[in-house]
Amino acid sequence: MADQIVIKCQKCGHKLVTGSQFIGRKGRCPNCGAVIRLQRSGEGRPDGSEAQVVAIDQIETPKDSLLTIVKQNDVAVVRFSTSRILDQSNVRQLGEELDSLIEKYKLKKLVINFENVSYMSSAVMGKLVSLLKKTKATGGKLNLCGIEPGIYEIFEIMRFDRMFDIHDNEDTAVAELMD
Repeated sequence: MADQIVIKCQKCGHKLVTGSQFIGRKGRCPNCGAVIRLQRSGEGRPDGSEAQVVAIDQIETPKDSLLTIVKQNDVAVVRFSTSRILDQSNVRQLGEELDSLIEKYKLKKLVINFENVSYMSSAVMGKLVSLLKKTKATGGKLNLCGIEPGIYEIFEIMRFDRMFDIHDNEDTAVAELMD
C-alpha cells in the first residue's frame, strides 16, 4: 500500500489526501478546480515555488494508548483517543505517554490537538507544563490547538494562553511549525 500524502492547493489552500503512487501526475483541486501537479517536497516548480506534498506516517502506539500520533514530515500531531481525562490512572498514563513523545519517539515539533477533549482534570495542566519544559529543553517547539471554549477559559485563568502557542485549528498549528 502506498504512503498517504497531503497536497495543499497553491491557489485556494485546500488540502487533499491521496496516495504517494500519484506523485508525478496531475489532478484537479475539488474545491477550486485548479490543476495540481503532485511533486515531492523540494522539487521546484517552473514558477520557482515549492510543491506542497506532506508525507503522513502513523506512529505505532500501544493498544490502550490515550494518544494517537501522526507525523506530517517532521511535525507530530497528537490527538486524544478519549474525550474525558478524569481519574488519576488516566492522568498518570497520559503523563507517561506525553513524556514518551520526547524520550521514546524523539519528537521535536509537536502539535497537541484538543478537539476531541470535552473535559480534563487540572492535573493534566501540570502534565502539559512538564511537556512544554521538556520540549524546550531539547530545542523543540510545542503548539496546542482545537481547545474548546470551556477548557480555553481555564487556560486563560491559569495564564496558559500566554505560556503556550495556541491555535484555533490544526492546520495553522502545523503550518507554523513547518516554517
